[in-house]
Amino acid sequence: GFSLLTPPMTARLDTLVNTIEAPNVSFKVWATPGATPHSAALDVARTTCRRAERRVCDLATTNELKNTETVIFLNRLSDLLWLFARWVEAQAAADKK
Repeated sequence: GFSLLTPPMTARLDTLVNTIEAPNVSFKVWATPGATPHSAALDVARTTCRRAERRVCDLATTNELKNTETVIFLNRLSDLLWLFARWVEAQAAADKK
């Protein structure tokens, strides 16, 4: 009952990453994971996603992975979760001002 991940699905994540990254996230300082409860939850989700990505890469190495788009999708998803966490932290810092 599940549909396969497709390149357009990954492209949608790429679009979101580019939309959030360009105007909203600054890389001037090192990010401290978990600066707020919401960003901490997003960082945990990102860590879980990275773990899944490593496991899927293991499947690809042994030729057990049927859809290689899965690796790319999980990579972009973890990038997006990282950006969301940094955006949440930036919003929290702006609210304190």
